[in-house]
Amino acid sequence: MNPKIAITVGDINGIGPEVALKSMVKRNVLRIANPFIIAPLKIVEIYSKRLNLKFHIMFDEDDLSIEDGVVNVLPMKNFKNFEINIGKPTKTSGKIAGESIKLAVELCLAQKAHAICTAPVSKKALNLAGFNFSGQTEMIAKLSSSKKYLMMFVNSKIKLGLVTIHIPLSKVSKILTKELLTEKIEILINSLRLDFGINSPTIAILGLNPHAGENGLIGEEEEKIIKPVIHRLSREKFSVEGPFPADGFFGEKKYKNYDAILSLYHDQGLIPIKLIDFYRTVNFSAGLNIVRTSPDHGTAYDIAGKLIANEKSMESAIILSAKIFKNRIKHKNENRNSP
Repeated sequence: MNPKIAITVGDINGIGPEVALKSMVKRNVLRIANPFIIAPLKIVEIYSKRLNLKFHIMFDEDDLSIEDGVVNVLPMKNFKNFEINIGKPTKTSGKIAGESIKLAVELCLAQKAHAICTAPVSKKALNLAGFNFSGQTEMIAKLSSSKKYLMMFVNSKIKLGLVTIHIPLSKVSKILTKELLTEKIEILINSLRLDFGINSPTIAILGLNPHAGENGLIGEEEEKIIKPVIHRLSREKFSVEGPFPADGFFGEKKYKNYDAILSLYHDQGLIPIKLIDFYRTVNFSAGLNIVRTSPDHGTAYDIAGKLIANEKSMESAIILSAKIFKNRIKHKNENRNSP
């Protein structure tokens, strides 16, 4: 049986509802997943009509029955009369986005849904609505009581994790420690085994400074933090290598030699991975107690409501969430049956 994937509506004033509904009825999605969207019925009615899609209303959270070939929607009953402001982050759009996330997490924790795929949100709108998180990853980690997590980006060519996420660049070196780096490497290794079925993964660690510090001439983080962690893990028989200068690493396509890469800050990893495959890259939250994926793009307010948004990343995100859930079940069954 295909897993039920709870799709959050995202910011109603952005492209979230559009890319979600477009993706949910794709044949390649329905071959592996049973998606349903958590959204105000008003939004689903508007976009379904404009996209010429049929939808099925799921009235009961305890009986999430799925109909084939249509948009399955679990209505957010508390949101009936509200204003839509296409292209703008508002308190209302943040409230709807946040409550959709909360319900999706609750359904997964109750095992009524098997995974979550979140549509893009506005951090500004979420904060206006009182959801004071720096991103959806951090919010879902809190809601699911997940103490450790790693933001990953996945496409057919590369898997990449981030040590730090949504913090100013000036703070990266201040919070980078041996303990933090070790934690993120361990989450990455465990995720590759559990979520992707790679039993003996190989990991490449990028350097923080230009030329990976040039042996201490351009910064000390590589010598004092990164190399000691790599050496210790290597002695423990983990296949971890680096630190690599990021420009040469991606320029020479060395990422093809590793199962995954660990980047030390946001843009160091996100720029190359989006250049490699912008439209089919997926944001995956490794290490959580539940499965959560998301497209790798934002709300795209500038094209919201025009029905020209590319849904491929959302489509890929739903498919990956189903695959990861199935891999976790397979891993659990194999461990149960092993002597």
